[in-house]
Amino acid sequence: MSLITVVIPTYNREKYLPTAIESVLNQTHREWKLLIVDDASTDHTQTIVEKYLDDDPRIHYVLLPENSGIGKTMSAALERIDTPYFVSLDSDDWFDEKTLEILLDEMERQPETTNVVFSNTVFWKEVGDTRELSEIMRPPIYEDKYYYLEAPMVWPRFYRTQAVRDVGGFECDDPMQGRFSHDKYMLLKLIGTGDIHWVDANLYHYLIHESNNSHTKNWPQWTKARKYILTKILKLWGDEYEPVFVYTPEGWIYVNELIPKEKPS
Repeated sequence: MSLITVVIPTYNREKYLPTAIESVLNQTHREWKLLIVDDASTDHTQTIVEKYLDDDPRIHYVLLPENSGIGKTMSAALERIDTPYFVSLDSDDWFDEKTLEILLDEMERQPETTNVVFSNTVFWKEVGDTRELSEIMRPPIYEDKYYYLEAPMVWPRFYRTQAVRDVGGFECDDPMQGRFSHDKYMLLKLIGTGDIHWVDANLYHYLIHESNNSHTKNWPQWTKARKYILTKILKLWGDEYEPVFVYTPEGWIYVNELIPKEKPS
């Protein structure tokens, strides 16, 4: 019986997608489902995936009728997940061969209040036809949840499925309709209702390349989404603070200060 669904959301990543899929096929833990959700790609993604569908019944493919963004793509995936856990894998990244084995073992050791398990991330930079090691990130761990408002993102995110559903799933209520910061939005919601757990192992490989630096090309959209999400999260966390946002010269937005709100007497 499969306990894990690996979700690969994808859009026009025919160059990288096979590496992501192969990293799932090569897992030491063999009992999994792979759900590839295609956000209406216009390249040869479907042809590539169909070759795998013929060979492995654990692999499932959903082609969305129109391009709607990563948030709605993950929502479509969540509707189809029937396992107690799932983990997201970007279609240009890949897993270490023991990723599922280690994450499942760690999650099952945790209390049910643990909503997410994550690890270290190995960053690679694409240089021509080769990859160069950039850095290995061991994410900072904080006791105070408010530090996570500006903390770096974490990978891989191994979710407790019911916990994700309990917080409303991958909401797309921000001004950009879930196209930006869907992962941060979900992580912060889950931090507000339970615990997160870090594993000191290099389980996720993140590829930096020209076409995935979308935030540098879409500053206005990113900042609108971030401001909405962070403001909403603070309300969900008890509405105790008023955020003071600051914009960098490049247009990025961050929380510079949290001002305590006066409590009604």
